[in-house]
Amino acid sequence: MGADRLWIGVMSEDAPLPPVSMLRLFFRMGGWFVVGVTVAFLGVTAVAQLFFGAAQRFEAEGRPVVALVTEKRVAEGRDSDGDRTVTYWLTLEYVTGAGEEIRQATTVNVGEYRAAEEGEALEIWYLESEPTRVEVTKGENAGSARVFRVMSLVLGVIWLGLFWLVGRWVVEAVRARRYGACERAEVTEVYRTAISVNNRPRYRVKWRDGQGRPGQSLLETRRDVEEVRPGDRVRVYQGLKRAWWAKDIGDRDDTAG
Repeated sequence: MGADRLWIGVMSEDAPLPPVSMLRLFFRMGGWFVVGVTVAFLGVTAVAQLFFGAAQRFEAEGRPVVALVTEKRVAEGRDSDGDRTVTYWLTLEYVTGAGEEIRQATTVNVGEYRAAEEGEALEIWYLESEPTRVEVTKGENAGSARVFRVMSLVLGVIWLGLFWLVGRWVVEAVRARRYGACERAEVTEVYRTAISVNNRPRYRVKWRDGQGRPGQSLLETRRDVEEVRPGDRVRVYQGLKRAWWAKDIGDRDDTAG
């Protein structure tokens, strides 16, 4: 079958189905995207706070010093996804205001790496209370904090939009199940979508109700639709903007076959 269409078996929907919980509907309608954006938002916000804290420390106790670049090196590797990563390192030697001699390697961005030359002097800033912590470019922590705060704001807006959209769909489905007309609709098509979850394709059922209005199901597994074929009559609930398949949202208590 593999291409686009799957017509198998016969379906009977005479038996009422238990109502699907709002939480399950939430995840079926895209709630996992909301969770993913939530995790990303929290992670980016935490990183922004770390950079902001570091920026405050450098503002309060950052001290300039001239350091000697003794070595430049590039480290290549692979991340957890197998993608190539490049890390740039400078080895610096400097003496703090307290007379402490320090030699350490620190990561830098590609611009800082290219601008530095071995054997040359470079002005850096270190923390008086933690002299091994440095800024190669003054204010780089503050700049990073601003970037991550903007990213956090963007993710927050996306999160609000997704949560509102998915939440609205869930409420509409539950209201249709409770108060909408329960009708029979004729299946016109069962098709394989371009979406896969865990390498398993997802399907949709299309129908046309008694008034000729088209509708379609949520994303379904193969098992969900293997007994559905064109011409079958399925039970749907009419909502304000669309109809919902009973197999997706369940039935209300007074539904007859």
